[in-house]
Amino acid sequence: MFKKIGFGFAAGLLALGFAGGAQASLLGQAVTCQVTAGISVDDFCSPSTATVTDGGTPEFKIREVTRINPVTVIVNDFFTIDISGESVAITNVFGRLEFTSLEGYLVTLGDLFWSNDPTATITGIANVLVSGVVPNFGDGLVESDIAIAANAVTLDFRGTVWSQGDFVSFDLVTSHSALPEPGTLALFGLGLAGLGFAAWRRRTLQGLGG
Repeated sequence: MFKKIGFGFAAGLLALGFAGGAQASLLGQAVTCQVTAGISVDDFCSPSTATVTDGGTPEFKIREVTRINPVTVIVNDFFTIDISGESVAITNVFGRLEFTSLEGYLVTLGDLFWSNDPTATITGIANVLVSGVVPNFGDGLVESDIAIAANAVTLDFRGTVWSQGDFVSFDLVTSHSALPEPGTLALFGLGLAGLGFAAWRRRTLQGLGG
């Protein structure tokens, strides 16, 4: 009887340890940014690869190069991209920007691998917030314009009009493997130690009674 109860208790602790997995995060990871724009637009991410921090400083800027003449070049910052543990925010820092159906304007964030769970994959998005962005045609920027892959997201800006300060933000929904927390593992270890002591005490009492 004791063995059955002890096994059940140990199994329960083991399940607890692995069900309460630690929260995975993008912090400290190197992620990439790429802009796919119309043939007449020279936009790019600066830098193209950045390490995710939690200090509120944008990891990327989307810039456009305007060539006035062969020797005069103007570079404007259009958007900032701020990535945190499991969320993304893109903000217009320039002014009025219009995207038509003819401009294939896509922004892709890639290499989204989690620091303590590299096997995690993106399965969806949540808490999508679009502030100020209005349609140029159709329904503008909606949740369906954010495509996901296992470790990347792509936003389609076509058909939208942005004013300075407009932004879109969303959380990444991911599938994580079970990552035991240190405190839970400690509890599991104490449970096993308790089981060992109880078994030793039972054997000792049986020996004295025999």
